[in-house]
Amino acid sequence: MSERPILFVGDIQGCAEELAQLLDAAGFRPGRHRLIPVGDTVNRGPDAPGVLRMLREAEAEPVQGNHERHLLAILDRGEYPNWLRKGSAHAQLTETGELDRAAEWIRIWPLYREGPDWIVVHAGLHPALEPAQTDASFMTEVRYCTAEGGLPRVPDGKLTGSPDGFRPWYEFYGGTPTVIYGHWARQGLLVRDRLRGLDTGCVYGGHLTGLWWPEDRIVQVNSTQPYRRLPVPKT
Repeated sequence: MSERPILFVGDIQGCAEELAQLLDAAGFRPGRHRLIPVGDTVNRGPDAPGVLRMLREAEAEPVQGNHERHLLAILDRGEYPNWLRKGSAHAQLTETGELDRAAEWIRIWPLYREGPDWIVVHAGLHPALEPAQTDASFMTEVRYCTAEGGLPRVPDGKLTGSPDGFRPWYEFYGGTPTVIYGHWARQGLLVRDRLRGLDTGCVYGGHLTGLWWPEDRIVQVNSTQPYRRLPVPKT
């Protein structure tokens, strides 16, 4: 029996309306297809509870992104920083009474998933270590690194080019499987040999992107509106 077709989905970030539109446009059917979001399913957007309900109904198999990890870290520490204001995933899930159930599910999401010819991870792969040996923070946050896996000292999310001495992580990738990832809205859709970057900034007014596999076909829907603005670039 052949494997079920897979629909990979880029960073949803609480955009439930767009997720529903994408699943409809792609013709996704639970049971017939697999759904694998690439992480950052929640935060920044307006409806984290709606997204998680939809993913449960679709029997989705997400991986953790940095926003899921931040949510769990807040719960584990019992600390609520200033940015945890109304509108965050934590606040939305608390208001709907779904925080505990959501956290219980998110905790069991892996950092990566693999298939015969693909691997999905939120941010990227370490150039010198196997995924099972790589820190969670690297796999969910990396954009630029060195050939040894060194990271910039400052956050690189606002940069528009490689910091001195660093390159995009995927330039060091030498594996065979196609890496399917998100996390890089400013970069947008990336389609290269053995690389598929699916974060197309839905929460910023861009698109929500899906990838059918093994057909290797892109499906996109427009964002309903820009819920947030991309950070101002730094050089």
